[in-house]
Amino acid sequence: MSKKKRKPIRRKPQPIESREERNEVVLKSFLGISPGLYLTVLYALLILFILFMLLFFKGLRDRGEYLRVTSFPSAASVRVDGRYMGSTPCEVLVKEGSHRVTVSKPHFESLDFEDTFQGPVFGTLFVRPRRDLNIDLELTDPTALVRDSLKDFAANPHIPEILLETVLAGRGSTTGSEDLYYFIDSSKYFVTNSLQLHSYLHASSLLESNLGAMTQTSLLATVNKIVQLHQKYENSPFWLALVLQDDLAQRFVDTPWFAAVLADYRAGYKQLRATATAARPSAGSGSVVLQGLRFVAVPEGELLQGDGADGFASVQLPYPVWIPAFSMSETEVTNGLYRNFVEANPDWALANKSSLIKKGLVDDQYLENWPDTADPPDWANLPVTNVSFYAAQSFCRWLTTRLPPAYSEFSVRLPFESEWEWAARGGLVGADYPTGRPSTQERFYAPDINGPSTAGSSLRNGYGLSDTTGNVWEWCLDWYSPVKYLFSSLNPENNNFDSSAELPLGAEKVIRGGSWANERELIKVSTRGSQPPDWCTPYLGFRVILSRYVP
Repeated sequence: MSKKKRKPIRRKPQPIESREERNEVVLKSFLGISPGLYLTVLYALLILFILFMLLFFKGLRDRGEYLRVTSFPSAASVRVDGRYMGSTPCEVLVKEGSHRVTVSKPHFESLDFEDTFQGPVFGTLFVRPRRDLNIDLELTDPTALVRDSLKDFAANPHIPEILLETVLAGRGSTTGSEDLYYFIDSSKYFVTNSLQLHSYLHASSLLESNLGAMTQTSLLATVNKIVQLHQKYENSPFWLALVLQDDLAQRFVDTPWFAAVLADYRAGYKQLRATATAARPSAGSGSVVLQGLRFVAVPEGELLQGDGADGFASVQLPYPVWIPAFSMSETEVTNGLYRNFVEANPDWALANKSSLIKKGLVDDQYLENWPDTADPPDWANLPVTNVSFYAAQSFCRWLTTRLPPAYSEFSVRLPFESEWEWAARGGLVGADYPTGRPSTQERFYAPDINGPSTAGSSLRNGYGLSDTTGNVWEWCLDWYSPVKYLFSSLNPENNNFDSSAELPLGAEKVIRGGSWANERELIKVSTRGSQPPDWCTPYLGFRVILSRYVP
């Protein structure tokens, strides 16, 4: 009997729901409203909200117009109802209603008007409600504009556009052309690279073309001015070699003309060096003491300014300057003497520092190192530091009032840097140091030094002056120009020790002598430095001179 084959048992696959638990979300009715209906309403409200935010919210929030203001010159302040909103070019929101708008800039006539501004609501996120205001401000004080622009360029030579903007700002002025020529001529003292030179030449050419388009004639007039520079300042070609672009500078110095200029300078310098003689005070010149400060005589003579052991290869280009006789304080002004000045002039007291800062006469470091109670040992004999140029000037005016009747034709003042260098050399020719060689008694940087030493502690030079290098830097009267020495001549009659006629404005004052914080090897009698006139630092003081010459 045959066996029946068993059919395999086929199992039905189980549905997924049976293998894992199924979670279902069932929306319930809300206040008798079915889910389908209230979801539709919610989606509609969301869309309406988005449309409201896109089309209406910004307009309802701002409710005003955007005023886009451009002006010439730029950087004019924009005020709405007296509130500062920005500087041109700018765009400001002016709320709906009537408002007074003022656009102003120093030395220009202000624009002042009242107008009604709308407050559209729809679509302002995409299309701003805007009105444009383009204005040309009318120059009212060209002299003041030139003065401030020159200070601005001196402080910010990395923004040479100041030159062109100033010249263009003076267009149309019937009285400002002379001021603009003065501005361009003075600005050359702060041109030190090719970018600044390009702006200088562009501005000069525009001025020559009467502020119209630059022409061949105006360019030739500018070139002619550079040629005239060489006629007055024989050394000005060295300035061009410095400020021209590298490839042009190389081509310039390779010309036979420049080679002849260089040869003439070398020959002239060698002759000046060979004929230079040490100047000594005349017999019986003596000294004078004012408020305990001794002044020693410095004779007249011809200074080869910037000279040193390296000769014409030094950092500066040496040139001759005639120096009249004067007397100089044998040391720097001390704390004790400056305290006498402060007691006689309470406006300069430490307690009045805030007022002095507001006037721009000092910074917050003024007399920072002065003791609160008793004086430390020998403090009164240390050179005064943390004093600004303006403080030193005020001290000079005070000491002038203390002069005896025999000195009625004299005044006390800060030295020009040519006078300072002449005195610091002490009669030596071609020396780098006051006594002819470095001295260990001069106060320069060392790991154990943290301030100046007693005034007069270094060796005296040939004129009896101490600390002309080291201890503290000393203020001079001159405004600082990094290239002033290149606008010079081998004829001393063309070089004036008083630089104020050629450079009456600037951003920083010259300082000389180095300080206790400097490396000894870096400071020579010809070393120049500069600081803003309101700065007060622990490395900077001053000494004064007694002179018949009043700048």
